[in-house]
Amino acid sequence: MSSGLHELRVSWAAISANAEVLADRGLQVADVRGGAYGHGLVRSAVAALEGGATSLLVSSEADAAALDEAGVTAPTTTDPAGLTMSAALYGLDGALRPAMRLSAQVVGVKTVSAGDGVSYGYTYRAPVRTNLVLVALGYADGLDRWASNRCRVSLGGAQRMIAGRVAMNVHVLELGGDEAGVGDEAVLFGDPAAGEPSVIDWAADLGSSPAAVTAVFGSRLGS
Repeated sequence: MSSGLHELRVSWAAISANAEVLADRGLQVADVRGGAYGHGLVRSAVAALEGGATSLLVSSEADAAALDEAGVTAPTTTDPAGLTMSAALYGLDGALRPAMRLSAQVVGVKTVSAGDGVSYGYTYRAPVRTNLVLVALGYADGLDRWASNRCRVSLGGAQRMIAGRVAMNVHVLELGGDEAGVGDEAVLFGDPAAGEPSVIDWAADLGSSPAAVTAVFGSRLGS
């Protein structure tokens, strides 16, 4: 889903391809609990079934009813099975292809002097004269405030530290002497095969799990 300033994109082809690999390993039950870990309940279920899953693990009878109403007639269960396509189905284990990509646009640029404070409370101060950018994604969109002064985002082919506290709709990246322009794309996580940061690395910096990260962003930004 795209707001024009940020975009959460899910590759159904990746989910289907991952399901095919997992089905070849004898795993038949696709785990679509929690809105398919934030990837979207119905469309993820369809993609998994197309890849070779034969049944679906759901969070509740309400989810089963939603799938049935959408025309997904595969058997469902709320009882976790031993042979289940779980986080690997979405590429959250590092072995298979990640299905979710999250990016946002640069909406402002600024140069600050050494010692200048950044964002609320000035929890970050520039050690030297440095360039900053404002990126259109904040805690109202699912970006945990714990990412403040901790997590990194890819911009211009390099990893940039989130400088200062994450705000409601934006966060700030420090570029040092590098430059960026309004409209440039910052990538929080995507497909490492395409040179993008992985959700696994993002979750590690955040002190969370990849599944928790995608579930939160999916619930806030998903369609």
